Amino acid sequence: MKVFVKCIAVFGVLLSSLIITSAQDSLFFEESDSIFFEARRNYLGVNLSPLFTSSFGRENRNAKMSLVYKRNKGYRNIRFSANYMTLANKTSFYAFRTIGSSDSSITNRYYESDYKTGDIRIGFEEIKGGGAGRFHIGADIILGYGQFYSEYRQNELMIDSIGVYRIDNDVDPFYTGSHSSDYFITGIDVSFGFDWFLDEVFMVTLQLTPQFNYYLAISEKLADQFKQYNPIDDFIDFDLGHLDVMLVYKF
Repeated sequence: MKVFVKCIAVFGVLLSSLIITSAQDSLFFEESDSIFFEARRNYLGVNLSPLFTSSFGRENRNAKMSLVYKRNKGYRNIRFSANYMTLANKTSFYAFRTIGSSDSSITNRYYESDYKTGDIRIGFEEIKGGGAGRFHIGADIILGYGQFYSEYRQNELMIDSIGVYRIDNDVDPFYTGSHSSDYFITGIDVSFGFDWFLDEVFMVTLQLTPQFNYYLAISEKLADQFKQYNPIDDFIDFDLGHLDVMLVYKF
């Protein structure tokens, strides 16, 4: 994990250097006719993906809400974004296993989990192509905060007169444990996107953003009657990312 943190630090220094170099280069090229600069060089975008995610039904799906600002520097954009990610459409029973049985009943333990993270990202993207559509490849440094929550409870299913096991609705579920943990998040991402110009003012961006994150444990709250949870610890996570659909306003 220490190696990963060092890699993030090195990447951060390199990325910061590229951003500064990009800004310096753009000041030079603004005095030159060799690079075309757009008339509207400021971009403000919002992620529309949660609108589509919420319509996919009752399955567990991730939702990502984002607000992004970009400044065009010729063939490169400097960008800053704020992101909030959570588990959407959480089902009542995420998973379960049987922990006891008799001739007339079965006892199941049910598990739920949820998470939410927020972060800010700063980076750049290189623009390839032109016309009505173009591609871009970029990278960001990530700093954020995350909270993970999980719980388990158990309920007894009684056999009825026709031999079917049913939950007794007159008996409340027996809550037996919960675990809440907080993390500081650092990381890097790489993005692959396509810009489609609707007109001179608006464009739609499709973007996939794989990311590496290091989660640094901060605190936890634990109520664990049956010892189902391990103590929190730092961990590394790789996420293939979300397919973001951004509506961007240029000004």
